[in-house]
Amino acid sequence: MALERKLVLKVRDALAQSDGVRADLDRLGSLVHEMDELFLLVVVGEYNSGKSTFINALLGDEVFAMGDLPTTRAISILRYGRASQPETIAENVQLYHYPLEVLRDLDIVDTPGTNSIERMEEAITREFVPRADLLLFVTSLLQPLTASELDFLTHIREWGKKVVFVVNGIDRRNDDEQLTRVRDYLAREVSTRLGVTSPTIYMISALQALRGKIAGNSTTPDTRNEYADLEHYVLETLRETERVRLKLLTPLGVLTHVLKSNVTTLDARLSVVQADANVLRSIRQQLEAYSKEMTTDSERYLIEMRNVLYELERRGRSWFERTIRIGNAFFLRNKDAVENRFRAEVVQDSPQQVEKVVHRMVDWTVDRNLRLWRAVFSELDAHTARLRASGALAPAGDTEFRYNREELFSRLREPVEKRLDEFDTEREAREIVTSVKEAVMSAFGVNVLAIGLGGIFIAAFTTAALDFTGVLTATLFAIAGWMIIPARRRHLIKEFEGKISKLNDDLAALLRTKFEEQLGRYERQLLEVVAPYERFLETERTKLEGGLEALRGAQLEVAALEQRIAATFPEESKPQIQTTEARPSL
Repeated sequence: MALERKLVLKVRDALAQSDGVRADLDRLGSLVHEMDELFLLVVVGEYNSGKSTFINALLGDEVFAMGDLPTTRAISILRYGRASQPETIAENVQLYHYPLEVLRDLDIVDTPGTNSIERMEEAITREFVPRADLLLFVTSLLQPLTASELDFLTHIREWGKKVVFVVNGIDRRNDDEQLTRVRDYLAREVSTRLGVTSPTIYMISALQALRGKIAGNSTTPDTRNEYADLEHYVLETLRETERVRLKLLTPLGVLTHVLKSNVTTLDARLSVVQADANVLRSIRQQLEAYSKEMTTDSERYLIEMRNVLYELERRGRSWFERTIRIGNAFFLRNKDAVENRFRAEVVQDSPQQVEKVVHRMVDWTVDRNLRLWRAVFSELDAHTARLRASGALAPAGDTEFRYNREELFSRLREPVEKRLDEFDTEREAREIVTSVKEAVMSAFGVNVLAIGLGGIFIAAFTTAALDFTGVLTATLFAIAGWMIIPARRRHLIKEFEGKISKLNDDLAALLRTKFEEQLGRYERQLLEVVAPYERFLETERTKLEGGLEALRGAQLEVAALEQRIAATFPEESKPQIQTTEARPSL
């Protein structure tokens, strides 16, 4: 019993840690104390089946009220002691005392009848079933195993209880063949419907037995009345080994039921958590695909910008070839004229073209981000609709499982929806462009906010590149002009190409940095929405997997203890009345 108590506490702790069903936690808490109680022989059955009459027959006294109408309205526990008025010891539980010797070792429990018009009475009986060490199921000869009785037997079987079947009222039989037919029917139905082999069945008349005892007769005149055999089983056979065996099996039966139902429940919850985690995982995959695609596709805008600069470089080389000549000596001496022509013929609209590339890149970035948020919202919306259509959003009212899926996805959709409502593409693009211009200004030392990206080119191409002092000096030495001018031109072209290359690299690096910063900001915005729920679901998953591991381990321990009890306390064979067909026992 110490091993069983330790196992019960272990299972209770595992259920508590994994948000187990509250009713099962309470049941295990009560079971710890019930293991120290006397053996409980619980009598159940429909009202008017003769439960109270049978107990009175055992006592040889009319202790419990009997009648055609429901008479037992609460759990009635019969315990050894001086006969007295019953006392209420708990809600819907009354305690009786009677000086019957067998009651020193066990308590007999009379329960409210099932299938009563008062549904609460059946509920009281159902709740008491897990406490029973042995159940005597009383049914009527005239209506054996009704639909409601079969339903109640299913409930009993779920708790792994040993059941002895008592068919009462044989004094009202039409003939002896009726007893055989009812026994066969009962054995067949119990075996077929409940999977119980060779159920123990006693055919009795509790009323005959009670009247005989009150009249002072130890036996009944009806030779087919098996009441004496049943009484012998209750008063004698249940002593010692059999009682110990059943008492040890009771907590294991409760554990088996609790473990089975909670493993099923936790498995279902884990599936729920995994399904919802898959949705968030899908969103993260969309984000990863978005980031990868954005990084790859952004290169085309950098290529466009390089093409603008390559074209500028081509025009510049051509301009230097045409302009840096000895015949243009007087023109080259006019710095302003040279600068203006360079601006008009070489620079042209290159700054505006680069700015257009930047604007297209920004617009594309903002648009793709908007599409991402819309896709995320559609994913969440579709999943919520699927859950609602399948009824999966209904709360589980019998559990401490606080995971409300509808609330979670509503809260998750809220910031996504808010982001979409507040998404102003023009403002977003304007802020990014401003950020880029500020970075250009900082990198190139040009007031880009005032003069635009064109300032870069003016700063880069109209300073040292257009310093023609050496050229002008060369005009004073006509004899050397044929040698100096070409060399100076080659030097200017090389210097110009170097400036273009550096500008190309610097602008590409700057735009790539600003793009990556913006992409990172967009990623963080979405992750800030999703990450808390990912952490929550991961916590739930870890908790549920830990709970399942503990409960499945406990199932193995229960099976091992059952085998140990079966080997130590083998089940005693009970006297059986043979039927017209072979029947495999409960």
